[in-house]
Amino acid sequence: MATKDPTAVERANLLNMAKLSIKGLIESALSFGRTLDSDYPPLQQFFVVMEHCLKHGLKVRKSFLSSNKTIWGPLELVEKLYPEAEEIGASVRDLPGLKTPLGRARAWLRLALMQKKMADYLRCLIIQRDLLSEFYEYHALMMEEEGAVIVGLLVGLNVIDANLCVKGEDLDSQVGVIDFSMYLKNEDDIGNKERNVQIAAILDQKNYVEELNRQLNSTVISLHSRVDSLEKSNTKLIEEVLSSSHG
Repeated sequence: MATKDPTAVERANLLNMAKLSIKGLIESALSFGRTLDSDYPPLQQFFVVMEHCLKHGLKVRKSFLSSNKTIWGPLELVEKLYPEAEEIGASVRDLPGLKTPLGRARAWLRLALMQKKMADYLRCLIIQRDLLSEFYEYHALMMEEEGAVIVGLLVGLNVIDANLCVKGEDLDSQVGVIDFSMYLKNEDDIGNKERNVQIAAILDQKNYVEELNRQLNSTVISLHSRVDSLEKSNTKLIEEVLSSSHG
């Protein structure tokens, strides 16, 4: 059996996370019924998941002075492809206090969400694969079908009103960790059952492979011992037949 390409598994996992994050954000925002702010946990998680999706398969870009691997490069490209995006690029570059490309990328994503333009902006990017290939390896999520699916899902976020503070936030130094517990709560809720199964599947993938190996090993061991005991009983039978034929 051919082993599955690990980058395909990564893309599938990221796509699942994005689906859950976007769906969860829309559901919770609609029930919340008010304008979302920067402290809203499902929104914070959405940005973390988007960051992971955009980072997948990024090339290390070497320059004379440094080598960097940042999602700001492809995002900054949007304004060249989509004239309406010039304003967002300029706004991000003018923001006081942002020192890192990653901080700028995070501010850009927040502004794009507030403008309800994130899907439009990223759609411009994914259709320009030749330009994107400067920033991404060929197997990156943004270069593959999963990227297009995620961009399609982002259109749903246009129902959300958000007012996010991008000046005071320390976007440079945030650590983006996916909080799986957010997707695993409300286990009794029937509507969440499928979601929990998906998340559990993502989390269990590694455990499953290890468990499968363990089972295979124990099966092989038990087969060996059965063969051993069969050989012994055969030997015994042969000895008995021989001794009775001599008797």
